[in-house]
Amino acid sequence: MTLLRRPSGRAVAVGITGALVPLAVTLPVFHALQPSLPDDLRGSSLITELAVRLSLSSFPVIADALSDLDLLNTDLGRIALTASLITDVTSWGLRACSAAGFLVSEASSPAFTAKILASFVAFVLFVAFVARPAGRYIAYRRTPAGALLSEGSFVVVVIAALLSALVTDAIGFKYMIGPMMLGLALPGGMPIGATMTERLDSFFIALFLPVYMALSGYRTDLSEVTKEEASEKWCALELFVALCVSGKLVGCVAAGLFFAMPFRDAAVLALMLNIRGIVEVAAINNWGDTMKATAEHYSILTLSMVLITAVSTPLIKLLYDPSGQFAGAGKHRRTLEEARPSADLRVLVCLFNEDHAAPLIDLLEASSGPSRESPVSLIVLHLTELVGRAASVLKPHRRKTGGDPTPSDRIVNAFRHLAEQQPDCSMTVSPYVAQAPYSSMHHDVCSLAHGRKASLILLPFHIMSSSLLGNNNANTNAIRSVNRAVLRYAPCSVAIMVDHGLAAGSACATTANSLLQRAALYFLGGPDDREALAYAARMPLALTVVRFKLRNWVGMGGRDEVRDEEVLHHFWTRHRDNDRVVYVEKTVEDAEGTSSVVRSMSEKFDLLIVGRRGGCSGDDLEGSSSSAAALTSGLSEWSEFPELGVLGDMLASADFASKVSILVIQQQPDKNAAGGGASSAINP
Repeated sequence: MTLLRRPSGRAVAVGITGALVPLAVTLPVFHALQPSLPDDLRGSSLITELAVRLSLSSFPVIADALSDLDLLNTDLGRIALTASLITDVTSWGLRACSAAGFLVSEASSPAFTAKILASFVAFVLFVAFVARPAGRYIAYRRTPAGALLSEGSFVVVVIAALLSALVTDAIGFKYMIGPMMLGLALPGGMPIGATMTERLDSFFIALFLPVYMALSGYRTDLSEVTKEEASEKWCALELFVALCVSGKLVGCVAAGLFFAMPFRDAAVLALMLNIRGIVEVAAINNWGDTMKATAEHYSILTLSMVLITAVSTPLIKLLYDPSGQFAGAGKHRRTLEEARPSADLRVLVCLFNEDHAAPLIDLLEASSGPSRESPVSLIVLHLTELVGRAASVLKPHRRKTGGDPTPSDRIVNAFRHLAEQQPDCSMTVSPYVAQAPYSSMHHDVCSLAHGRKASLILLPFHIMSSSLLGNNNANTNAIRSVNRAVLRYAPCSVAIMVDHGLAAGSACATTANSLLQRAALYFLGGPDDREALAYAARMPLALTVVRFKLRNWVGMGGRDEVRDEEVLHHFWTRHRDNDRVVYVEKTVEDAEGTSSVVRSMSEKFDLLIVGRRGGCSGDDLEGSSSSAAALTSGLSEWSEFPELGVLGDMLASADFASKVSILVIQQQPDKNAAGGGASSAINP
């Protein structure tokens, strides 16, 4: 129900217009052509019910389809979900009112009419003022934070759902109204929704749903469609199906264009709302059971629903790429290299669990050094997997009054404590929470970074220091896939923090004494290394910049090489008299020499900063200077974590620099630069 509290004008307009236009087109045509239609369609209510059903978009079907397409938490996906829910709830309300009107008209006495209405009102009040508070009590008081429901609470919820169906059926309404009202009243997500998903999905989705769909397919007789005498019925039915589908497309597109949506986005939104599934199959089965649809009608309509979805789904994939819109968004790149040193540093900090908070907080404390002249704005995003609810969530974090603090509460409290330690209120914290499938979680990260104009996205490495010792997290591969997708699609620079030496302790750990005192930057050349240098220059701790040069290398005067020299010269000019900054040049013969220098020096520091450079495997170093390629040539053959780049992967190995944390930085690629920009993307 949170989708309906403050729906956007676009969602309301698309939902209502997309439902009314097909009805306004189909019903007049039906009445005009009714005398010439086949006998079994002329006197039947099938066309009217078909028009009503196809004018609506089913929320469960749309949510499931968008989840399969990894579009659940995109802008268009959220609009489609809200629009479908608006039409679903409205249609259920109208059905309840029409059912009540029918029961009243058929009632034998006024007293019986009063009993029907009083019973339904009593049920609605019971759900709102008894079942909902009881569900919240079970979810937030009886169940520990992060845990599933107990067996007793689970049984209570299931029995309540079954009883609600029994009560509404006994009153005289559709039995489905009761469980739907109860489901809308109960809190979604953890723990009720997650428990229902955990314990019932495998049974219903793996057994009942396939059996139901198989029976529907068995009932479909293709021979009935190919009969010569069925051609007239086929043409008549398909005419009204086409009118409904095209009317919904036109209505949704028109509403989208009215709200200044691009035509392509409006068309994709219309296709999303035309997806058909189990709800339409159930409606067709019901028409067959009640003899409103003959065998020919049933087969034609079933094939039509399959065809509509079979066409809509690939078209959505073809026309809509939500990730690519962020990578090149905006007129100017948001990079640290191009920003003024005193500019507001906006960092989007992403965390998947509480263990990620402590090392990231220590890094931010060591690297911020904020003041009124150089403020830091932290956008803290707690990412969790979407479980037990249909719609994804991306919203500002607000702590609920009462009850134990949630993991999000503890994470936010830790970052707010960090901000309170900074002088002159020079650090601000804006907390957000997101729930989405791991496969599309990067949409939320990129969308929030773009909307809040972040200069840097800070991600935790998917393996924690404890995991390197053998405690593998079950979600590490999912987190890794999110990181790789963010690297590919981010609208700004990205940094990955590999925690080797910091204790991944409580998220409420104090930040009075930073564990990071000495940092080293390995500079080989290229845009990512320059971005790493720009970040390191902001750090108020002992910094050693190690510049690697290739012996007997004659520069080719490329754009990157010239820019490298300019940036290093400017950096050293600014920090020459700074005692905390040391600049060292190391000349090596080849990649083996680079590795040897890195191994010999790394143990002296608490934090190592490297540029990710370009490429995910082999020597794919597009956009990097030739000397930088020669400095690491061959090292990537044993790469285990290509998202960290060549040096980052070598440093992150469990048997190398095990007490040193690593920060790997990738600069936002310059789409307009010759040669493709800074960093080549990796395929998530």
